[in-house]
Amino acid sequence: MADKSLEEKDYLKAVALLGRPPRTPFIIKTRCANGCPQTLVADPIFLEDNIWKPFPSFIWLVCPRLKALVADLEQQGFVKYYSQKLRMDKDFRDEFLKGQKEIADYRLKLAQDKFTKPLPDHIYEILKNTSVAGSRDYHGVKCLHAHLAHYLAFGNNPIGKEILEKTGICLKDSNCGCESIGGEK
Repeated sequence: MADKSLEEKDYLKAVALLGRPPRTPFIIKTRCANGCPQTLVADPIFLEDNIWKPFPSFIWLVCPRLKALVADLEQQGFVKYYSQKLRMDKDFRDEFLKGQKEIADYRLKLAQDKFTKPLPDHIYEILKNTSVAGSRDYHGVKCLHAHLAHYLAFGNNPIGKEILEKTGICLKDSNCGCESIGGEK
């Protein structure tokens, strides 16, 4: 999935924002208003030690401002709050499950495009039956960062939508914290 048009400066900045070397190729899917990478979408499978492996949590939030604000929300108990909301609010749960099915289908298509032959059963099963955060429990929330990244990159994630309402979008004059990170050799 490596984006051939991704300039080296953008690639280096995205890797610096990610905070580690990526295991799989990625594209910058969305940017903050100031142009910094906001979300990355990676290949959902990778080859390691000559073995293909699934990578279900393939959408990454890299904006420092949003990452910090979401971490604060997690510390305030919003992971538990959204797990309870999924159990108690049928309309919210139905919207969430619809979005998770759509993203799983998209993830499978990306994997199939990369693999070129039928996916091994264990890879197919994991990519088909896990949430955007890689969880098999669709009624439990694992990582608010993944849900916000999903919403920013593709929409259709009510958890991510509500998180963005709490954090606010990155405005052009916002200091997202990425301006001085990476991007240069």
